[in-house]
Amino acid sequence: MVTTGLLRYGPVIATVGSAVISALLHGINVVLPAALVVGIITAELRRRSDSVWPGVAVHAFNNSITVIAHALIPGVVS
Repeated sequence: MVTTGLLRYGPVIATVGSAVISALLHGINVVLPAALVVGIITAELRRRSDSVWPGVAVHAFNNSITVIAHALIPGVVS
């Protein structure tokens, strides 16, 4: 929704703006850079495909990698 709302200001503002908001909602911590990158990717997927579902798939894949890494190597992923 944020990407869609910001598209009136252009694709760069929509993509970067929604990614920054998304990253900040994950908190200011060690996850922030990764959340920003995933936010840019998912916002650009939303913009190019006109659908949220490709971004949902990327977000789910990213989260599953983190969960698997945490299960296999406790204490490494916070």
